[in-house]
Amino acid sequence: MRIAVVDDERVFRQAIVDQITSLYGRENVSCFLFSDGNELVRSFENGFQLDAVFLDIEMKELDGMSTAKLVRKYSKDIPIIFTTSHTEMALEGYEVDAFRFLAKPIDESKLRQALSDLEKKLKVEEKIVLRKDGEDVIFPVSDLIYAEASNNSVRFVFPENEVEQRMRFSEAMTLIDSLTEGFFKIHRSYYIHLGHVVKMGTTDVLMDNGETLPIARGMGADAKKKLLEYIRSNGR
Repeated sequence: MRIAVVDDERVFRQAIVDQITSLYGRENVSCFLFSDGNELVRSFENGFQLDAVFLDIEMKELDGMSTAKLVRKYSKDIPIIFTTSHTEMALEGYEVDAFRFLAKPIDESKLRQALSDLEKKLKVEEKIVLRKDGEDVIFPVSDLIYAEASNNSVRFVFPENEVEQRMRFSEAMTLIDSLTEGFFKIHRSYYIHLGHVVKMGTTDVLMDNGETLPIARGMGADAKKKLLEYIRSNGR
């Protein structure tokens, strides 16, 4: 992940970076330090790419809320995690779609949870590229309802699209797993997204596109267990 840490106090700035790198390891995360909001905004103006921003609210030059409003002109989706000594300002964060608020000094367990949730959010927003009508088409992987083995091909089913790819079913599952979590093989021919399940029985499952898919004999208990784990982890 590429994370910006914006704080006009060097001690707090470095403390957050040290905590993030100790949790993730330097090989898994790159932190970019900014001493004020203007520096961050200029980086966006120059096309700098980031996955998330840790942003102090109380800064002398350009405060965090004002900085976030400018950042939203360049990216409507980038997660913004506010750091602040004044948690009563959290309500203002709704104006800029804040991802989290962390009180200073930052508690390591709360930072760990915020990073875990951030990682899930970034994975959910991953895209899958499939070939349709001779062209590469990009779909949000979170929209994928299920993949179905069909002879020597795999059918990828989305809410308003179906795409058939000539590939092995095992390759399709490996591709999906490299992009996101939350899929489960309920049958030798079906790999479903648990987030799109409406109702699950012991022999079949109803997906949110209205389709009912079969669950292989003896797989009902495992499927229900995986669904419950998914709901507990994702709040759905």
